[in-house]
Amino acid sequence: MPPKLFDGNRAVGVLFGLLVALLPVNSLAQGQQKGDASLRVEYQNIGTGNYQGNGVEANYWTTESHILLLSGDYALSEKWTVYAALPYVKKRFNPTEVDFGTGPGDPHDPNADYWIDFVPPDQRFHDDGAYHGGLQDLSFGLMYNWIDGPAWTVSPYIGHAVPVSNYPFFAKAAIGQSLWSVPVGMAVDFVPYFSDWHFRGNLAYVFSEEPLGYNVDYWLAFLSAGYWFKPNFSVEVFLSSKYVRNGFIFPDSYTDDPTFSDYPDAFGTEEWYHHDRLLRHRILNLGIGVDYFLNEKYQLSANYFQTIWSEQTVEVDNAFSIALTRYFSGGD
Repeated sequence: MPPKLFDGNRAVGVLFGLLVALLPVNSLAQGQQKGDASLRVEYQNIGTGNYQGNGVEANYWTTESHILLLSGDYALSEKWTVYAALPYVKKRFNPTEVDFGTGPGDPHDPNADYWIDFVPPDQRFHDDGAYHGGLQDLSFGLMYNWIDGPAWTVSPYIGHAVPVSNYPFFAKAAIGQSLWSVPVGMAVDFVPYFSDWHFRGNLAYVFSEEPLGYNVDYWLAFLSAGYWFKPNFSVEVFLSSKYVRNGFIFPDSYTDDPTFSDYPDAFGTEEWYHHDRLLRHRILNLGIGVDYFLNEKYQLSANYFQTIWSEQTVEVDNAFSIALTRYFSGGD
């Protein structure tokens, strides 16, 4: 079994539009001392495809995202840890030649002529096929090392995420939803005695800002099982999920016409302008990850995942990341 230094939890990452860096890194759980810290630099590439609605599948566009994520944590004591993460995101919308009356690939256009009784307050158009980017949401939080045993570590936490730039949210190329959120969760690690297996879990209930007064709180979950093939080399498989409890349903919340003959006029409303914030996003991803420690201070990580089930959201076709983590001990 690897030494305690190598029991660091993989950073879950941004998972753009899904986890949004809300889950803490939790790299300092076992045997942490005051002053222990980690700093992680991660690159992510995420491509999305089909949208799964209520009996409706839209497959006439894709998106590509490039994400640079800086995250880290610091042990205030043997029990308390603070953590933070900030992503920079560049994203583009790739339309097809299908024209729905609003342009090829049905872009989200705040300047279109179908807005009836509502004029979008943000006129920036980002679905032009070019990359648009900016700083997304700063997340930070506090974790308590409740149980710190040889087999189990259990760490409750509370965090907060807030947009740090005025990015538009009405666009398929939007880099986020521009909503504040407060995750309250629990991170659990389990390493069986005399075993090279390791298991991790992270579950959070996220209180979200309410667009137009609608409750869009959601659950975030992460579960993994890994094996140390060498003291410094581990491979794991993982599941990640987002589950919005309530929210709008497309197309039922916007039209009663299954043929969409009233499109786009029926969608020129304030609720449609906020639909990416209001829809009942539910998604389950499956992936594989690798951790390799170069030495006691530097760790290389990589992972890959795809969507295996989704509802009221776009599927992740391909996503991969590579990261470098630097560990610091309180005695450095």
